[in-house]
Amino acid sequence: MSKDIKPKKHRHKRHYTFMIISGDSDGSTKRLHLNHFKTQLLAYSCFVIALVIVCYIIYSAITINTLRDIQSRQNSEIQALTEENSSLSADNDKLETEVEQLSAAINKRLEDELISAEEAQALAMPTGFPLSGTASMTSAVDDTNSTTITELTDDNKDSATGNPIVMFTAGEGSNVIASGTGTVLSVTTDAKFGNMVSIDHGNGYISIYRNAGDPLVTEGSSIDKGDIIFVVGEHNTSLGYQLQQDGKYIDPEELIEING
Repeated sequence: MSKDIKPKKHRHKRHYTFMIISGDSDGSTKRLHLNHFKTQLLAYSCFVIALVIVCYIIYSAITINTLRDIQSRQNSEIQALTEENSSLSADNDKLETEVEQLSAAINKRLEDELISAEEAQALAMPTGFPLSGTASMTSAVDDTNSTTITELTDDNKDSATGNPIVMFTAGEGSNVIASGTGTVLSVTTDAKFGNMVSIDHGNGYISIYRNAGDPLVTEGSSIDKGDIIFVVGEHNTSLGYQLQQDGKYIDPEELIEING
C-alpha cells in the first residue's frame, strides 16, 4: 500500500509595520517595519518600564505614608515635650517662689536672732538700777583692811583708798534687784553687811550686792534683769553695790542708769 503523502505546512513569518505620519503639509509618511522578535522585545520593554513605574509609585506611596507616620510621631513627641516643658516651667516658678519665701524666712529668723542677741547683750550689761524703789545714793570706797566703809567727801576723795562702792539707803518694802541678766556666781556671808551675792553677767562684768537681808537666789542659778535678790525690811535698808570689769573694780556710777 502506498503511503499518503501530506503536504508540508510552511510557517509564515510575521511582520509588523508601524506608520508614522508627519504633520507636515506635504502629508509624507514614514514606516517602521519590525519582525516578530523585535515586536516582542519592544512589548517586554514597555511592560518592564510600566512595572518599574508602578513599583516606583507604590514605593513612593509607602515612603510618603511612612514619613507621615514619622511626622505624626514627632508632632506627638513635640507636643508631649512642650507640655512637659510647661509643667517644668510651672514647677520651676513654684520652686523659685518657695526659695524666695524660704530665703525671706531665713533672713527674718537671722534678723530676729541678731536682734535677740543684741537684746541679750544689752540685758546682760549691769546698767540697771539695783533697787525697785527710790533710794539715796552715796559714793564710797571699801578698804579690805578696814572694818568699815568710807564715804567719799570733798575732804577725803583724793586720799581715801579701797575699792569703789555705792551705798544705797532704800525704803522698807522695796527690793534689791539684779542690774542685768546672768548667773549667780556666789552667795556668801559678808562681815560688813551680812550677806553678799555676786552675779556673773558673762561679758566680763560681775555685779556684787551686799545686804543684811536673806538672799532669795542660790549659787549657779540663772537670773534675769530685775529679779529680786533681797527684800528690804526694817533692818536691812542699806545696800552696798559694786561692779567688777575683767577682774578689776570700777565705779558703779559709770554704768548705772538713773531715771528721775
